[in-house]
Amino acid sequence: MGKLGKRLIKTVVILLIIVFIIIGLPLILLSKKTTAPIDQYNTSSESALYSMLDEELSDLITDINDDTVFLTIDEAFINRTIQKELSKDNPKFLNSQYEGEMAYSYMMVFNNFGVKGIWTELSDDQIKITAGADYVSSSGNVLYQTGIEMVFDIVLSENEEYYLKISDIKIGKINIGVNTAYKLANFIVDKITDQSLNDLIAQNLAFGAFNEEDLSFTVGEEELTNYLYEEDPTFAALLKVVYEQELLILDISDEGFDVSLNVGIFRRLSTDLDEPDFDKWENDMDKAAFMASLAAQAATNAFLNPTDPRIDLDEVDVNQILDYYLQEKVKFELPIKFTLDGDEIEFVFSSTNLFVTMVDDKLSIHLLMTLSKTGMTGTFDMQFNLSSTVSMNSNGDMVLSIIEANLGEVELTNDMLATLFGIFDPNLMVDDTLIVKKETLNSMFEGSGIVFDDSYVINGELRLHFGLDD
Repeated sequence: MGKLGKRLIKTVVILLIIVFIIIGLPLILLSKKTTAPIDQYNTSSESALYSMLDEELSDLITDINDDTVFLTIDEAFINRTIQKELSKDNPKFLNSQYEGEMAYSYMMVFNNFGVKGIWTELSDDQIKITAGADYVSSSGNVLYQTGIEMVFDIVLSENEEYYLKISDIKIGKINIGVNTAYKLANFIVDKITDQSLNDLIAQNLAFGAFNEEDLSFTVGEEELTNYLYEEDPTFAALLKVVYEQELLILDISDEGFDVSLNVGIFRRLSTDLDEPDFDKWENDMDKAAFMASLAAQAATNAFLNPTDPRIDLDEVDVNQILDYYLQEKVKFELPIKFTLDGDEIEFVFSSTNLFVTMVDDKLSIHLLMTLSKTGMTGTFDMQFNLSSTVSMNSNGDMVLSIIEANLGEVELTNDMLATLFGIFDPNLMVDDTLIVKKETLNSMFEGSGIVFDDSYVINGELRLHFGLDD
């Protein structure tokens, strides 16, 4: 063989080595066989938690001495939950009717890439998250496998926040620096899913906050509150009180996440006042009829007391007005449904609207919240109570000066109340008062032709001094 031939062969060999280094070696290093916990992708993975949830909530309803709800969320339940979320747009996954199709074996399919899933393994101080994907030929053969492992160190801070810091990332067979590995993982995920790794995490976690700068994940009051606010503002407000009173205890073990919540302290007191009986207005005609009657009473009173006209509203009157004005702004109904051993289980957490009671010179605001189970007698009740005196400021605003407030055995501070009311109206509470603006008050009595210049509670009725609207 001549020199030219040897040089050509040498050049080809060098090119092959370069190609191997650039393409082949990364493919080998990034290759990783992963096995998703398919045996956990069934309803039995949910049974342990749902059985515990059913028992704990039922005991809360039937046993007045039961104070604590305790749950263990194991990795099987977590992995089943992740699987349902990732495969929600793929009805073919593990559906025997489609066995043999790519979508049967993979939760998500992007071109020829199949995502096996994301799953977890728990230990006392760490959680390992694995993601696996395959490249599959058009004939269904697996040509290439890769995977990512992320290990989080778990730290419970003094303010009861779980702080998860990435301690290790392995992409395929490569175990390199965490930041470099994250960037590479982000690149791979982007190529497979057209999403960043941060976006993928954010979309598939119900709550919590991932920080891609310091590669940490936080689950605490703020993250849980933001999540619950999307469900219902009242739950977010309740969680604030739970954290303030240190009623929530979290722990992680090999068995899973242990959650202990002392809700018995919120149980409705025997001294709490009931909602007065009153007929709710069904439509604007009912309101118009009431306001017309009120205007007639006001006119009669103005004739009899021209120097100081006033009207007195009893509990029925005030609650009719308040209920109609609030509509669905405050009350809620949250069903908690799950299947256990083939049976549909349903609990309902709901509330009344805000209602008012008046005794002597005090006006009290209440909200009754109830947990019930379909087919079971009894309820677990919690009631928010706030007592106040009533006056009116120079702007024509009604001022409720707070005397005290409680939720079960918990005495609510002004800071707690500001949080509770701030969720509905950030301008409602000022210092230790609730301010019902003149415009709001007038809108509640729209149609009566009355404007108010003083108000207070006397002998269990709300007395309003008024003038006539020009």
